[in-house]
Amino acid sequence: MPMLPVHERLAELFILSRQRQLTTTEEVEQQQCLQVNAMYCWELARLNNELLLAVRTEDAEWQLDIDAQLFELRATGRVSRRRK
Repeated sequence: MPMLPVHERLAELFILSRQRQLTTTEEVEQQQCLQVNAMYCWELARLNNELLLAVRTEDAEWQLDIDAQLFELRATGRVSRRRK
């Protein structure tokens, strides 16, 4: 899967910060990207933990649901709705 745009921008801002001081606007944008990245990582960890539970309980339907959520997260950066 391709990288999310927020991750590309975060990388750009990191490279810029190594070359010069970021502008105030860029610093705000960097903080926003870091926040989005943290939420992405948190959601990814949650889904991976749920997937482990689904595998261990042999719940195939739950596994498929989580796989779909993982695909959506990796493709869009978020899960549109949390399934139960």
